Amino acid sequence: MQELLVEIGLRLAKLVIATVIGLVVYAVLTGPFGAPGSVQLALESWIAGALVISLLETGIF
Repeated sequence: MQELLVEIGLRLAKLVIATVIGLVVYAVLTGPFGAPGSVQLALESWIAGALVISLLETGIF
């Protein structure tokens, strides 16, 4: 049971980190770059955050 709770915690941590990275990407795109904010941009930013986490976890090569 302990291993299951640890696995759930790790997956939730990855979700939170991907969300934070996505928020940073969204803020940079809508702020300095002047892109109009939209739901599509928010989803794409979150996906970019998830891809960064995935690359860091598995490695590029």
